[in-house]
Amino acid sequence: MKSAGITGMKIRTIGRHGREGFKNLFRNGWMTFAAISAVAVTLLILGASLVLSVNIQAMSLNIESQLQFNAYVSDHVPAKELPVIERQLHVIKGIRSVTFVSKAAALKRMKQILQSNSDLINGLGNPLPNEFVLQVTNPRDISKIATAVERIHGIDKVQYGASVVPKLLSVMTMVRDTAIIFIAGLVIMGMFLISNTVKITIFTRRREIEIMKLVGATDGFIRGPFFVEGTLMGIVGALIPSVLLYAGYQWVRKTVALFPPFTLLPTAYVMDRVVFVLLACGLFIGVWGSVVSMRKFLRV
Repeated sequence: MKSAGITGMKIRTIGRHGREGFKNLFRNGWMTFAAISAVAVTLLILGASLVLSVNIQAMSLNIESQLQFNAYVSDHVPAKELPVIERQLHVIKGIRSVTFVSKAAALKRMKQILQSNSDLINGLGNPLPNEFVLQVTNPRDISKIATAVERIHGIDKVQYGASVVPKLLSVMTMVRDTAIIFIAGLVIMGMFLISNTVKITIFTRRREIEIMKLVGATDGFIRGPFFVEGTLMGIVGALIPSVLLYAGYQWVRKTVALFPPFTLLPTAYVMDRVVFVLLACGLFIGVWGSVVSMRKFLRV
């Protein structure tokens, strides 16, 4: 019976904290508006950065995965030796796929590219060599793999954009690293900004806290409503940018789709993750801001 009474009292206390915390949102209208706005604006910037970062990363990985290079076969190599060269290429570690393109197929592709000007090469016979189009598992190993391919007997020349590929990969890495640093900075900035906003909210009610403390209220009893209030402000502040970003991303994705080959990742794939992160950040920031801010004012 005693434990049931204690349990009932705890439930009533929790209910009281919830009611008071919810009422405080409306009692301190302007301060609540300021706190929620701070959370919403910060998380809106964070969410937009996450959406941009996810798409840039996917784009860069897609570009890297499509990097390929060509190994041109010497004209002196007879057709019966081509399968031998292909087997040797497959043996090289790091090569993901090997596609053979014959002289005839290369010439046909060249004529398709030239279209109306294809007559320019009709009198030249077929000056194009047999070639192997190679894709690698890790684009950063392309230089080392190209060197190994070039050593194979019968390979006349290897072309992989030695002056462009390393720079492209370096730019992709720099973009990804910059995005991560920027997002981390936004999270830290948001935590301090929102914490200070919550501190101001609590500071305006320091007299109320001091009176409750002087009449014997425990720290937990005083902290409860503020804890609920901070949590609600964090959640509401996260819901607003989540809705805006979800609708905004759908519109941007449809607009970008009109200008191929540019494309963005599916809305559900990106936004489900971003919304989850924003809600988690809003909840954490609201709780963290309330806990940290209350410490000073409970020392009466």
